[in-house]
Amino acid sequence: MARKPKSRAGIDDVMLMPVSPSRQKKRRRLWTVGLLILAVVLFAGGFWTASSGALDTSAANQRLRSDLKTAKRELEAARNELALYRTDTEVTREARETLRQEIKSLRDQAAELEEAVVFYKSVMAPGASEGLQIEKMVLQPDDENGFYRYRLVLVQAGDNRNYLSGDISLTLRGSREGEPFSRNGTDWLEDGSETRFRFRYFQELSGRFQVPEGVELEAVDVEAESGGRNRYQIQKTVKWQ
Repeated sequence: MARKPKSRAGIDDVMLMPVSPSRQKKRRRLWTVGLLILAVVLFAGGFWTASSGALDTSAANQRLRSDLKTAKRELEAARNELALYRTDTEVTREARETLRQEIKSLRDQAAELEEAVVFYKSVMAPGASEGLQIEKMVLQPDDENGFYRYRLVLVQAGDNRNYLSGDISLTLRGSREGEPFSRNGTDWLEDGSETRFRFRYFQELSGRFQVPEGVELEAVDVEAESGGRNRYQIQKTVKWQ
């Protein structure tokens, strides 16, 4: 009995199909064209994206430049306002200082006028004291080398129909190295210092002197003496401050 030949699995089931060379070429051309189209699409998309980003960046830069210009204008305006405010403040301060100085000057003048009125009243009006009077004695520093200036005002109170004439003398009193010190007369006064007087109503005398080195001054005694028919002698002590 004859055997049937066995079929080989995987081989007998394969069917061979004829392949057309022209179809393969056509398929390759389609793939190539498709790839080219895809590349063009990708390139166009990338270019559009880049262009859009560049446009967006350019617009943002323009907005920033515009904002910067606006900020610069506002800053310049603020600087101008600040300069104007400072100018107004300085002018106001200077005007206030000028006004303060003028008020002070007017007050000083008013005080001097009041003092002058009191002085002239004391000279012209009769009072309890008559004759030669020391109305005022002022001492003030003249420089840094121990020099001082004095100003003395003499008046004739009461009956001033006659002239008074005479001399003044100054006495320095203090201490030197713990010992009492005094110097009187007029020979220690600077040249040009006024010591003689002659007046009916009042007279001002002034001069300059130097405190001896090492002396701690305590007071200055002023003595005025008139001669002739109307003899007066009066003394006043000015404490050193």
